Amino acid sequence: EGIAGQATALALAAAAIPVLLLAREPAEHTESTHRHDGFDAARGADDSPSRHLDDLLAVAGPGSRPFLESMTNGASAQLERLERLEIPFERERDGDLVLSQLKGSSVARSVHAESMTARHLSRRLSALLAKYEVSGQLHRYVGWTVVDLVLDDDGSACGVVAQCFATGELRSFEANGVCLASGGHTGLFMHDTLAPGGLGGVTGLALRRGASVVAPGSVSVHPLCYRAAGFVRRLPRRLESMNADLDAGLFDLTRLDRAPLRRAAGSALEAYAQAAGADPYSEPIVVMAAPDRTLGGLEVSTDHATAVPGLYAVGGVIGAYFGAGLGIMTLAVLG
Repeated sequence: EGIAGQATALALAAAAIPVLLLAREPAEHTESTHRHDGFDAARGADDSPSRHLDDLLAVAGPGSRPFLESMTNGASAQLERLERLEIPFERERDGDLVLSQLKGSSVARSVHAESMTARHLSRRLSALLAKYEVSGQLHRYVGWTVVDLVLDDDGSACGVVAQCFATGELRSFEANGVCLASGGHTGLFMHDTLAPGGLGGVTGLALRRGASVVAPGSVSVHPLCYRAAGFVRRLPRRLESMNADLDAGLFDLTRLDRAPLRRAAGSALEAYAQAAGADPYSEPIVVMAAPDRTLGGLEVSTDHATAVPGLYAVGGVIGAYFGAGLGIMTLAVLG
């Protein structure tokens, strides 16, 4: 029940479409809610959707243009919607949003709710979904995993077979269409990370039923990871924008004021101090680059349809935004 799945379910329910939401785990345990990403939108006087698009295409390549163009054109409206959801974005004293410039962006356009933007958004979406549960518009099953896709005689997706973790029960769920929001397959590349990551099981089911995949072996690399107690953990990439020194695997924050560091990193630096037994404010952090997220995934059209009729996909399971992992956490899923 990650952010992409929550947002898709909410959009369908708001359109008076009955929704059956199957989730392998509760929202607070999903990959998307554990990320430190902010939200990117062209809001500054020196920025524009076309400039935002150019920055993303420089990384993703021209094949992603149809998806990224729609996303960047709608980013400001989506940000306004997030503000209406009362996401506690950081603000200047005059009330304007604090804009951060991340690596890969030509201007400052990222907004953050400290390092908890994703969790704040997920909680807001969960609260909105709960209202549709009460009305009966949405039915939610948490603790179930999809084990097969069901196609009708014409080859269209018409439901799934799922299994309950708690009881082992297998059940078929009928539907007029199926949307996959099962996340990427980072677990295939990150066996020693504490961050949750899928193994691509649902992607495999879709491939077996006739879907196609784009660049399944491509991953992005996070430069600010550290190892503690045998696991790899991530620091927020926003710290890169704070003029910290990164040299020969040492990330030095000791010259920077603590207040903005705490605002940018939230509890991440405290977690590092506890796990590594070192003070990040007084001694450099030994960091390493590690696989962060998959860039490829299921191939979809601009309306997020796969090659299988009636089967759609959103979020990390798709490869439509291939290579564009620049802190654009939610732009594509709230429309």
